[in-house]
Amino acid sequence: MSKKINEHILYYISLIAIFALGIFLMFSATPNKQLQMLIFVIMAFFYVIWGVLHHLINHELSSKIVVEYILISTLGIAVMFFLLKGGFGI
Repeated sequence: MSKKINEHILYYISLIAIFALGIFLMFSATPNKQLQMLIFVIMAFFYVIWGVLHHLINHELSSKIVVEYILISTLGIAVMFFLLKGGFGI
């Protein structure tokens, strides 16, 4: 592994845990699409918080990074909303 990955391994493990827990909860709430959407929005919120804290701790935080995390999470929410509402009819 590269040195950069070794330095941030705990951050990556915690991010994977956030996503794994979110996916598990979404599968647990399978018939309830509103609850699935709520779980996904909460997961996206924690993704933004995780990213901002990660960059804040490493002294790399800028407004550009905050906007990037917000836009990526918003894109994920839009895709999930599209899929839960029927997507392409699949």
